[in-house]
Amino acid sequence: MTSFLRPFVTVLIASTTAFAPLPLTAQDVADPPAAETLDPPEMAAIERAWAQGDFVTVRQGLKALAEESGTALAQYRYGRVLIEGRGGPRDPAGAVLWLNKAVEQNHVEAATLLARIYLSDVPDGPGRDPVKAADLLTRAATRGDASAQYMLGLLYQNGQGVAQDQSAAFNWLLAAAEQRHAMAQFSLAAVQFENKENEEGMRWLRAAAGEGLTEAQIQLAMLLDDPESGVTNRVEALDWFRRAAETGHVLAQRMLGTRYLQGDGVTADPQEALRWLTLAAKAGDAGAMSNLGYAFARGEGVPQDMEQAVRWYRMGAENGLGRAMVALARQYELGSGVAEDFDTALTWYTRALDTTDARLARIELGRLAIEGRLDGRAAPQRAVPWVMAAAKAGRDGALDWLDTQAKAGNVQAQSALARHLFDTDEARREEALTLMRAAADLGDGPAQFALAGILARGDHDGTPDYVEAHKWYNIAATFGHPDAPEKREVLGDLMTPEQIAAAQDAARAWFETDALRVPAPEAN
Repeated sequence: MTSFLRPFVTVLIASTTAFAPLPLTAQDVADPPAAETLDPPEMAAIERAWAQGDFVTVRQGLKALAEESGTALAQYRYGRVLIEGRGGPRDPAGAVLWLNKAVEQNHVEAATLLARIYLSDVPDGPGRDPVKAADLLTRAATRGDASAQYMLGLLYQNGQGVAQDQSAAFNWLLAAAEQRHAMAQFSLAAVQFENKENEEGMRWLRAAAGEGLTEAQIQLAMLLDDPESGVTNRVEALDWFRRAAETGHVLAQRMLGTRYLQGDGVTADPQEALRWLTLAAKAGDAGAMSNLGYAFARGEGVPQDMEQAVRWYRMGAENGLGRAMVALARQYELGSGVAEDFDTALTWYTRALDTTDARLARIELGRLAIEGRLDGRAAPQRAVPWVMAAAKAGRDGALDWLDTQAKAGNVQAQSALARHLFDTDEARREEALTLMRAAADLGDGPAQFALAGILARGDHDGTPDYVEAHKWYNIAATFGHPDAPEKREVLGDLMTPEQIAAAQDAARAWFETDALRVPAPEAN
């Protein structure tokens, strides 16, 4: 498998390093086990009330039974309804009291539940105590309780309440996983992937997914769906996306809907696409909202409807999705599905700069700058990185715009154009170096940093110039470039004391040449 698995493993490990607050997970709060053979008739009546959802009767009956009979089962069950707040207010102190009584009678489930309380910040509870929890879990785990084995494995994995011991962690997780504890299987998969035991990792991930653990299903689906994972099987991925979607997993619903929308690995089905995307969108998934907007804007699988496209794009944008903001801005710019409004378009493009889709916004803003539509609305200096994004995206006119601005004395344009030309056009490298030196001399940090790197590597003429490079790293560091100090130190380790002294003298001379030099302002 490839390095694609790295973020997957991180997600898995992150999901197992904290304990969910009470009430417990679905696996731990299943209906109470059937009454033991020697249970008194009162317990059978309580179980009937539980099955009917009459928790008031359950709570009252368990209280009487725990107090009168003193059986561990009654004490455990009463402690459980108290901590879960069934049939009345939550009563953590009372729960701890009765669970302790059951633990004294060696009740395994009571020990596990009490340990969970000591691992959770329960309001009005006893306070977090991993050491006490570890002791309780050890008692229950050694007697075969899968939930206790799983939680004890996590404690050893993270060194909480016990000395960190990855071998012990693995063994306890394995013991629970072999008892079909889904979260233990999921956690064991993470460990196996981290240890490069990818076959075993997939085996346990499949096991957890097969037990119905939604997070395992979606992770398995995404691995199978990715062409770089090494285990690609997009047909099977679709099945796991569907299973997770049918349990209400929003990402799975979006992925499934998008596959049906585009006919991606499955026969296109507009109705299925709309069903799943709408479910995800109504659950608040901004990506599904944006995909619905795209579907209506392009008429992909549905009749083209620009007003519907704007509606869904707006919902995605208002939920913070950058690409939806960019799409909505484009609709306003063109007057498509909404009245043309360039000011509103510009507002949405600009808002998208603060999202993870900032690159898309920069490209569109760069296009507007090239077209002259930002004249008087945004300073040319601010537009430089936008036009650079447009240039990298292959937009016509971007380099001409930068060249015009550079000749007009725009330092940021000189710097950006110089760095771009040096990296992309060998025939213009001399011109690029001249521009870069000019921008660096005028205080542009990116130009100073780039020039230092070129000189250090000898990219300018084949011969490294450590003294001049150190000088520019030093100047860039003084002006606040975040990476310059480290680069300067690394370069300094390759230089003689005499060379370092010469570089420092050169930097001082640069600053003394013009005391009014200031760094050029940065732009988004």
